Amino acid sequence: MIEEWQGFIQKRTNGSERVNYDDPNFPSYVFRGYVYPSSTWANDPHYHDDVELLTVTNGYLSYSINSKEIPVEEGDTIFVNSRQIHFNKPKRPERTDYVIAIFHPRILCASNVVENKYIKAVTDNPNIPYIRFKSTEETGKRIYDIMMDAPNYIGNEFMLTKYYYDIWEQVIAACGSLEYNSNYSDSQVDSLKAMLSFIQENYSSNISLDDIAQAGSVSRTFCNNLFHKYTDQTPIENLTRFRVSKVAEILNSTSLSMSEIADITGFSSASYMGEAFKKYYGESPRSFKNNSVHTTPTDFFNR
Repeated sequence: MIEEWQGFIQKRTNGSERVNYDDPNFPSYVFRGYVYPSSTWANDPHYHDDVELLTVTNGYLSYSINSKEIPVEEGDTIFVNSRQIHFNKPKRPERTDYVIAIFHPRILCASNVVENKYIKAVTDNPNIPYIRFKSTEETGKRIYDIMMDAPNYIGNEFMLTKYYYDIWEQVIAACGSLEYNSNYSDSQVDSLKAMLSFIQENYSSNISLDDIAQAGSVSRTFCNNLFHKYTDQTPIENLTRFRVSKVAEILNSTSLSMSEIADITGFSSASYMGEAFKKYYGESPRSFKNNSVHTTPTDFFNR
């Protein structure tokens, strides 16, 4: 794992999230953590090719997946399929504890037959954006046990692969028929992904609502409607939040001045950058940088 990136959402050029794997040679990330409503990494819409499982061990979370809100209660596990726009939404003031496992499906692709018949049949199926495994059901209990044990085997690729196959067996059982239409496309989601990609590729420039809407080939009004529906944000709020996240990354890794950081992250001034940063992080950029010197990577993840 690249520790300096823990807690920050990295993006590829197509706008999808780059998962900070525990080992770059094994596409898997397992973490036992907690979240508060004020955590800076919560409520951040994103998507990735990896599948994601999160088990709530104490408390309660809500997951937004393609604009649908799914409650995840203590003992439940949510499975988020590949390339779904999602984010978690802490709903209660108290801390929520969880175990998360994110892995690329290629870990399971032992052969072309397995890949096409059992893996892509799930990951490419538009009818399976997510599965909620409830703690009151036998399948949910099995996955809960696996998720509780998985953090003990970080670094043991064999055991994690075995666990992922065990999880996939439960996923397939929950899916029923694995028939799917490989030509299916959701135009709204595709437009939103295009606009998110545009923001993430051009955040350092002076971009407007018109520019964002044009990237998704939609009107300004429909652009606003899509962002509200899928992200609970306006397009400009999403742009500002992404810029602020880039400021946090830079503060943690360089010694540039505040004016220089504002300039390369698209803010019109250091003072405006400071106001926006404080809104999301609860402190000034300078204070954040000073505190970062004495903060462990795990603390970053739970800010």
